[in-house]
Amino acid sequence: MTRRFAVAAGAYDADVVRIEGPLARRMANVLRLRPGEYVQLFDGSGIEARVLLESVRPAAVDARVVERVSGPPPPPADVRLYVAVAKGDRFDWLVEKATELDVARIVPIVTARSVVKAEGGARLERWRRIAAEAAEQCGRGTVPAVAAPVRFADAIGAAEGALLMPYEAAGPGAPTVGRVIADITPRPGIVSVIVGPEGGFEPAEVERALAAGARVATLGRRILRVETAAIAALVLINDALAAPR
Repeated sequence: MTRRFAVAAGAYDADVVRIEGPLARRMANVLRLRPGEYVQLFDGSGIEARVLLESVRPAAVDARVVERVSGPPPPPADVRLYVAVAKGDRFDWLVEKATELDVARIVPIVTARSVVKAEGGARLERWRRIAAEAAEQCGRGTVPAVAAPVRFADAIGAAEGALLMPYEAAGPGAPTVGRVIADITPRPGIVSVIVGPEGGFEPAEVERALAAGARVATLGRRILRVETAAIAALVLINDALAAPR
């Protein structure tokens, strides 16, 4: 299997490619790639490049484009995940799995009951690196944007498209996440899903989301951890988006 790497836009516009920085160090020191090997590069443009490595050093990797090919097709909608930050490395895992599930954007949020009061800095850079490496591994043609953490009110104000809120207290008559998406006609081009912390949303937060046009839905009768709820919601959304209309 040919290794794939995410690079900056325009990195392989010319036939000679130079890769520097953390990616070059990873290719040389961690993956121990060697001259004469072929790898695939993608930059989110829809066109990917198969390149021949000519020089592999931690300071810089030089390669030559041997073929340009069409990348994988885009998902049927732009799905954006607004999610409360989980403890420890559980959010790292969430970023990786959400990337594999074709999410377009991940926005960490701080809610009234958030346990982790997330900030930017090194942890944000780590999440972005995880997203890039997950995109390389799973075969998608884009890397999801990972934003700096925002407060709940700002997330609601910025969310676009069909706004969906899985809510543990939605009640037995509430529609499922998949049902809500399936019932939107025509199929939405943007879906924003907002997932709260393990302590749940405050009633005032739910009211604020409803006032902004959010649709409340259920993920079932169990109380889920943040990362479980987010991944379950993404799976159901993807399934509903992929269904024939």
